[in-house]
Amino acid sequence: MTMSETPNEARADAEPEPTSRVVRTSARKGLVDSVLGTRNLMTIAALVVCNCIIFIPINYVSVLTAGTQRGVYLGVGLIGLWTVDFLLPVTIVRRPGAAIVAGLLYGLIGMVATPVGPAAIVGCLLGAAFVELPLLLTFYRFWDWRMFMVCATCFGLLNSLLYVASMGALIGSDMNALLVAIGVASGVVGGLLVLGATRLLNMAGVGIDRDAR
Repeated sequence: MTMSETPNEARADAEPEPTSRVVRTSARKGLVDSVLGTRNLMTIAALVVCNCIIFIPINYVSVLTAGTQRGVYLGVGLIGLWTVDFLLPVTIVRRPGAAIVAGLLYGLIGMVATPVGPAAIVGCLLGAAFVELPLLLTFYRFWDWRMFMVCATCFGLLNSLLYVASMGALIGSDMNALLVAIGVASGVVGGLLVLGATRLLNMAGVGIDRDAR
């Protein structure tokens, strides 16, 4: 007579159940590909530091010539250099918020390294917003040279209008259109300089040339 299997024997013959594994991910993983990722932040910071060669001198020029007719013309003429400062981090990093992060860093540097003081933070964030506005309005869907030129043109237009609104009384309203035209043209030239610099940096391995994909 065959004896039935005991519960212990049946348990021994059964295949062991696979143990479930819990995969833990870092809370920062979602930020790696954003503008707050370490690599992108370091790239923006490096560009800001390099661009201080332009940023600091034009701040001093702006302060020294403020309140004069020459200062108004010089201010709109230098918009192209401001365009280089704020647009280059966008064309290299190409992430939403790149201009704002760069503007904040410029503001902190300007607060201690230029005569503008704490007002530099407000001014730099405003300039960064002017650059990033076209990207925001298109929901950050376009990252090509055409969009970058639109950003440069928008920066030149809004900055020149700001100059006209705040200092136009120094030279008369009949010159307002000329000032805006100079500011827009300067912004376009700055945009072209940024595109050239971006191409060179991409060839050197800095940033990602997404247009080449």
